[in-house]
Amino acid sequence: MTQNQDPPTYRRTAKDIRREETRARLLDAARRLFAERDYDSVSVTEIASAAGVTHGMINVYFGGKPGLLYEIIRQNNVLQYQDTVGTLSAITSAMAELDAVLLAWLDGDTEDTRLLAVMQSYSWVWPPETEKDNETVRAGFKEAVAAIVKHGCDTGEFRRSLDPMLTARTIWAIYTWGTRAAIFQGATTRECHRAIVAQIRQLVLPDT
Repeated sequence: MTQNQDPPTYRRTAKDIRREETRARLLDAARRLFAERDYDSVSVTEIASAAGVTHGMINVYFGGKPGLLYEIIRQNNVLQYQDTVGTLSAITSAMAELDAVLLAWLDGDTEDTRLLAVMQSYSWVWPPETEKDNETVRAGFKEAVAAIVKHGCDTGEFRRSLDPMLTARTIWAIYTWGTRAAIFQGATTRECHRAIVAQIRQLVLPDT
């Protein structure tokens, strides 16, 4: 290719379009069936039948029912991240920003604790390519939290010695562990939020 030539443009083939349509039908069917009943009581055969394909297509496109659920949650996370960024625009206190972000996450994650439990267990056995994809998603959330931490350090609201990204990773770990109370102890969203925020305050606020 010479310097003046444009790079080649990828064109979607009929096969690409069919693949995308099949994936979309499976996702739509799974969302509807999971909402009507629950994850455990919905079979891959039912999902495939509702989508108008054979159940083997779930393995082909998603690697099984957990992979199908992961894709649904991944798409939801994109919207959740947009909400996270939007939440911060009108808030000036770094701690208030963290409070709002964590509550927004919990509202979504604890809406169905059974699905949350499935995803947490699946995250330990999913394939490396899924981990790489999820790592990219997690990075976006952590960068948003790191920006809040930096804001708090710059204004003196937080301890100035904090490393923003390292602190964001620690907050992510506190949050992930804190959601277990909703799964195993029946804690409400607000109860989880209070416990998580209390730990984070110990981490970020300066000694008085």
